[in-house]
Amino acid sequence: MTVTLDSLADFSLETVRRVAWDGEAVAIGPAARARILKARAEFLALIEQAPDKPVYGVTSGFGDRASVILSPAEREAQAKRPPLVTAMGFGPALPPRVVRAMILTRLLNYVSGYAAISLETTQAIAAMLDGRPLPVVRLYAQDSEGELHQLFNLYHHLMGEPSQLRDQNALRNGTGCAPGLMADTALLARRRSTLALRVLALSLDAANMGLAPLDPALKPLLKDAFEGEAIDRLQADLAGVGAEGRREHQAPISWRIVTRMAGQLLRVVAEAEGAAEHLLAAVNDNPVFLPPEEAPPNGRCVTSGGFHVPRAYQTLNWLAQGWADLAAILAKQVEQMHRGSVTGLPDRLQIAGRLQSTFFLGTAAYEVATRAQEAARPALTPLYPGHDIQTDTVMPLFRAWEREAEAARHTEALLAMLAASASQALAVAGREPAPPLRGFLAGVREQFPPVTEARDLGADVQRLAAAFAAPDGGLS
Repeated sequence: MTVTLDSLADFSLETVRRVAWDGEAVAIGPAARARILKARAEFLALIEQAPDKPVYGVTSGFGDRASVILSPAEREAQAKRPPLVTAMGFGPALPPRVVRAMILTRLLNYVSGYAAISLETTQAIAAMLDGRPLPVVRLYAQDSEGELHQLFNLYHHLMGEPSQLRDQNALRNGTGCAPGLMADTALLARRRSTLALRVLALSLDAANMGLAPLDPALKPLLKDAFEGEAIDRLQADLAGVGAEGRREHQAPISWRIVTRMAGQLLRVVAEAEGAAEHLLAAVNDNPVFLPPEEAPPNGRCVTSGGFHVPRAYQTLNWLAQGWADLAAILAKQVEQMHRGSVTGLPDRLQIAGRLQSTFFLGTAAYEVATRAQEAARPALTPLYPGHDIQTDTVMPLFRAWEREAEAARHTEALLAMLAASASQALAVAGREPAPPLRGFLAGVREQFPPVTEARDLGADVQRLAAAFAAPDGGLS
């Protein structure tokens, strides 16, 4: 199928999922084409009427030549001059779905009409999503003034001779990548938070923990919508669970605070979704062209600073910290699950007297949780000497994205460890979990069967974590 883009309303998390994850193509709709052509004609008329008024990268030079007004011939030469840099960065390449998301959201400003870019260049970007090979965008050394390095990397083939007046600046300015990065992250975080609550429910059940902290009577006392949602979702997963043999005195803290921690995680994920939805609806170009009806009589260009989006990297920082906090709780539960004094089950979760079990996951879990916490160090705006008088501040977007992705990856490994440990506990006890969790447990055991003899548990954890990480949702 093909996604048609006619207005800013067509950019949504669902659109990103269809284009970036499902590989659907993109077409510029008739209303958007008309808007782009109209804005383009009005912009060129404004430049014709006021050729000496500085418009960055159009009537003026780039960088430290922003104060230099160009002649008409110089403007045309600058528009077609190929960039000195075609790509930056080294290290691992971004996943194709992330590159597709960034290409899609580069079209935000163009479809809105506020970029005054040519229709030909807009359609050339849309065509990059038709299944042809994607540009390779490597992760390291991509943070720059706004998103300059990434945008050169993605669109250098459209700069130079093919470009028209204004096109080069519209390609390499504004925020083309942040909306796509945030949308992809929000989609993953939504799926991952659902997975986390399901694993926590399985852990509560398998460890024979009492369910008092999940009592719906607490909801009006907590006065927190996200903690209330956590109670509701955990209660739904544990519907029909029996009370017999369950711990009556209060649980260890790592289980007792599950609803509080899960509620906070849901809050952070909601902020990630809110940030993504905001960025998908906002014009971020620099400069922005306001048409005559908004800035009579002839329209005007406004320097906006739209290329710097602190909400994106600060939200990524917060989300990384949410995963790291959850990682500490998961690691503690993995360890405690193997203590007979806590669960009432055979110590180390032995089957048929064998010492070989999931016991050693308990020690491994702490090292993985430490890695998650190390990854969650916030990416802050760095001190930067700059290379000219214009470019003196860098945006740490890709560093924040990298750290969030790493913290999330370690957390998924811990979710796999805890799910495997809970599965082992249920196997030792010879019982089934709550009915809503039985399908999920069956999926866990397809990747990580209960341990009855010596085998490579690390490979099993990796296989289960990969299933958890799959963008299509992994296990049901």
